[in-house]
Order: sequence, then C-alpha cells, then structure tokens
Amino acid sequence: MLPPFAAAEAEAAARVVAVFDACGYQRVTPPLLEFEETLVGNDDGLSGRTFRVTDAVSGKIMGVRADMTPQIGRIAATRLKNEPRPLRLAYAGYVVRTFPDRLHSARQVLQVGAELIGADCAKADAEIVLTAAEALERLGVESFVFDLNLPTLFPALCAACGIAGDDREKLTEVLNQKDFSAALAILDTLGKKARDQRSVFEALFQAFGESGRALDILRPLPLPDEAAAERARLVEVVSLLNAEKPDLNLTVDVLENRGFEYHRGVGFSIFSSRSDRELGRGGRYIAGTNVGACEPAAGVTLFMADILDVHNPDQNRERVYVPCGVPFAEAAKLRAQGFATVCGLRAGGGEEEARRLGCGRIYTGGRVQPLQLTRS
Repeated sequence: MLPPFAAAEAEAAARVVAVFDACGYQRVTPPLLEFEETLVGNDDGLSGRTFRVTDAVSGKIMGVRADMTPQIGRIAATRLKNEPRPLRLAYAGYVVRTFPDRLHSARQVLQVGAELIGADCAKADAEIVLTAAEALERLGVESFVFDLNLPTLFPALCAACGIAGDDREKLTEVLNQKDFSAALAILDTLGKKARDQRSVFEALFQAFGESGRALDILRPLPLPDEAAAERARLVEVVSLLNAEKPDLNLTVDVLENRGFEYHRGVGFSIFSSRSDRELGRGGRYIAGTNVGACEPAAGVTLFMADILDVHNPDQNRERVYVPCGVPFAEAAKLRAQGFATVCGLRAGGGEEEARRLGCGRIYTGGRVQPLQLTRS
C-alpha cells in the first residue's frame, strides 16, 4: 500500500478505534503468531484459512492469525477472566489468510473491531450496531445500511420439521442461491412434518428487504418455540435500533446464512450504495476457548480496505517546503499549525524544488506562501 492510501488507512483505523474507546471499549493487541493448538483449536473453518510456520526455538507449529475475533474471546476467557462483565474490548490489526474468501480477494486484511462479551440481551446486540454506525459516520461514510440476519432460525426450523442430513444440505444450498422454487420442490419430497410447514417456508422466502416489511411478514408466523424465540430477539433489536436511531437504514434477510456459521443469534452485514462489497459484519456468538469458559458475546469487525473505497476523508495536511537552513524548531511551529513540512537538505532549493517534492506551499520570509503558478 502506497501513499496516500497507507496514511488514509491508518488514519481511518485510528478514528474507528477512537470511537470504540469513547464508547468504553478498551484496546487489546493479540499476537500475530501463536502456537497452532491455541490459535486454531478445533475450529476446522479457521484451520483451513491459517498459514503455518515452524517455530525455530521450540520446533512446534505456529499459525499466523486469520481472524482476530477468536483471539479476543480467548483473551477474555483467560487473561481477563476475573474482570467484571460485560467486558468491552476493541482491536485493530492485520490478518492473513491462505485463501481469499468469496467477498474479499485480498489475503492480508486490516480488521478493526469491537466485542461486547458476557451479555446476552437485545440491548447488547443493539449497542454493537449503534457503535459501528457511529464509527462509520465519524469516517464520513455515506448511505450505509445494516442488513440484519437470523442464521439460527433456519436450523431451528429444520430441527423442528425433522429435516436433516443430505436433505438439509440440499435445502441450504438452494436457499443460499435464493432459488426458492427449488427449495419448495425439495420440501414437497420430504416428510409430513416438513410438508406441513410449506406455508411457513413460503412466507420466510419473502421475509427480506426493508425491516418493517420483513417483520410484518415474520410476526404472525406459527414458528416452533426455538425459532419463535429467535424471531422475538430480532424484533426487539430492531425496535431498540428504531427508537435510538430512527434514521438508521435497516434491512432484514432472515434466511441469509453464508459467513455466519459460528453466529448464535442476530447477525448483520454492513453495505453501502457506493460499493458491492461488505464494509463489515458482526452479530451474536459464543466467545471463549475449546476447554470451557465460554460466554455470550456480540461484536463487529470492519473491513478497512473496503471502507476506504467509500468513505470521505478529510483533506490531507498541506505540504510546505521549508528551505535548507531554517531551524528544525521553526519548522515545528508550522507543524503545530497543521502543516506537513518537507525540509530541504541542500542549499539553494526554491519553488522548483518545492514542486518537485510535491509541496503546494513554501516557507519564505518567515511566512507560508503559496507557490506561484507556472506559466504554460
């Protein structure tokens, strides 16, 4: 990443972390490299995305982190296990993946995120969304939308209808493709319990789009108890968000499940009308380790490279050429005024040297002067 994009990315990440900090989320820094057994554990999905190296000291296999969220959960469950809950943590750092995912071609990605650990309630879900929205606004991102999902609803409905094994896999595949006609055809070949829920599935296939419309479809559906509880949580979260931030653009797609495999409640993706890529994603999950100490959590991860494509950054600081011989302390006064100074290293540098070094102004006669326009 080259100028000016590297500086823009670093500044954008710093602004997001500053918002998280102001909302009570304390910064932690997980290690870039960890021993494989602690970094990956039993997570097959994470294991397949992790680069591995051999530690020259111990001879053990180490991994380069592919996702920071599991690391945050492990920190909470170990080093911070005695801290009062809920625990609010923020992070920023690069992750490296063996393969690009379906939405991001880059394999080195800057993640900036926040995790609210130890609280299982709709207010915690809503807080994460509102905090992420504030961060995006601070960056000047326009026309963003939070697409709320309920990845636990479909599995709960399948369990209640006795849909399992290959039948569930086939149904999941066509639903991920939004092929609802094929989904209904599969339902018609299943057992009576599944066929009896055909009208429910037909309604769910229409439960997407603007949040008010989608919830109007969801509310009257006769769902099994577990699925009904998930619906109630989604309705409560949307109600809280509408009350706290009526201008927040919310959509709903209850059957969207791709990328939310480890989520255990309301999830969301963030989009902008100015991009076809996700700006971030988050939701409810279980944080902790493979040996217990698990607790409910909700979080968000923002993808800074994609946000940079749509945000409106402040103008870069104006570069001022300071000729050789001007004391460094004098140039420091200019920096205190908000200028970026480029100090000459050889005597005789003037406007021509200032232009060559990409400066728009020059310090001369004790004042900052604009460069004279060159004659054509």
